[in-house]
Amino acid sequence: MDYVPNRRVKPEKQEKKPTKWLVLTLIFLAQLFFYTLVRLESSQVRSDISKLQVEKQKLKAKTSVLIIEKERLSSPERILRIARSDLKLSTPTANQVFYLDSMEE
Repeated sequence: MDYVPNRRVKPEKQEKKPTKWLVLTLIFLAQLFFYTLVRLESSQVRSDISKLQVEKQKLKAKTSVLIIEKERLSSPERILRIARSDLKLSTPTANQVFYLDSMEE
C-alpha cells in the first residue's frame, strides 16, 4: 500500500437557499400592503367625516327654520283667528260655562 498524503476533503458547496431574503421580502411586502390599506381607509374616513359635517350644518339650519315656523304657527293670535274665522267658534258666555266640584264623586 502506497502512502497517500492526507488530503483535506472539501465539503461540496451547498446551494444557498434564498430563504432569509425571501422571508424579509415577504415581510416588507406585507407591511407595504398593510400601510396601503390603512392609508386608503383613513382617506375614506376623512371623506365621510367631511360629508357628515356638511350634513350636520344643513340639519342645524333646517332645525332653526323649523323652530321659527313652529313658533309662528303656535302663536295665540293665529290660533284665535283660525278658531273664530275657520271654525266659527266664539268666546263662551256665562251660562255656557260649567264649574265642577273636584270633591264630588
